Amino acid sequence: MIFRRPIPLVRPAVPGDRAALTELIQSSHCVHKHLDWRPALDWLDSPPFLVLARGRTLLAALACPPEPPDVAWLRLFAVHPDLEPAAAWRLLYPRARQILAGAGAGAPVHPIGAPTHPTGSLEPRLAAVALQPWLSRLLADSGFEHHQDIVTLEWEHPDTHPWRNPPPWSEPTGGRIRVMQPSDLTEVAAIDQAAFEPLWRNSLADVRRAYDLADYATVAAATDGTDRILGFQISTANSGYAHLARLATRTDCQRQGVGLALVRELLAGYSRNGIRIVTVNTQSTNQASLALYRQAGFRPTGEDFPVWLAPLAPPAHPDPREPLPPLETPDEQPSG
Repeated sequence: MIFRRPIPLVRPAVPGDRAALTELIQSSHCVHKHLDWRPALDWLDSPPFLVLARGRTLLAALACPPEPPDVAWLRLFAVHPDLEPAAAWRLLYPRARQILAGAGAGAPVHPIGAPTHPTGSLEPRLAAVALQPWLSRLLADSGFEHHQDIVTLEWEHPDTHPWRNPPPWSEPTGGRIRVMQPSDLTEVAAIDQAAFEPLWRNSLADVRRAYDLADYATVAAATDGTDRILGFQISTANSGYAHLARLATRTDCQRQGVGLALVRELLAGYSRNGIRIVTVNTQSTNQASLALYRQAGFRPTGEDFPVWLAPLAPPAHPDPREPLPPLETPDEQPSG
């Protein structure tokens, strides 16, 4: 009797793969999960979410659903410990691009960049934040170009007992800072959409998730009787540390001290609660944001992550049924 390994095939992930995907992610030495409000497996029903399977064994997974519609972030890439990441990438990545371009058979997704975006069609792009050097090498070899870096900054209270001496802050001119309410979220999302380039915009659904997960979220509201929101911040906290996850001001209120007031009030509030360290991320090309955080007392940590972009153009790709290097798996099946 001859035993033959099943040929690895690329297929869409299905809900029944959840347990196997969890095992793959936990066992993988090469796994990328996007910095996201949503866990990686929450994208399971959002194509393209592909797996490389040999029989019942998942060898790799790749997810890059378009959200926002003109940008497909690499949300997940995980590889079996016995498989080279490049081998899995060569099979999964081209098929994902086909689906994003509308060429994937039966793919229930609008072609990325289709004129369904409320702000109009933009140049379609695939994007990834490389949190590890091996992914940067893989992306560069696949035609991605370095776009910018995510910069990490940190603020630290000089006192080991920060509640004794919280930093000063004052209300913004023409506004007052108050706790964010669920009724604010539609306006907050509109401010977010207008304040950031398309690559970094959050949808209303993302804003709702951020709000639900926030430890502290505030808005600067106008005091002219309209109560319109001038700016907002959303932060998280864990084990004595806090992270300023999102800060934005209305476009007609920028460079008027609104963002700085929100940050300083946040630092004072966390200091009163005994938190000494607050971190924040921003883009290396966002000079206004970098200047604001430096003015508030943040300093770069030196921990930066490259952002890679690739246009959506059909690449040359191998046959998706191409055999991969043999793995020691229990999925041997009898034949002949």
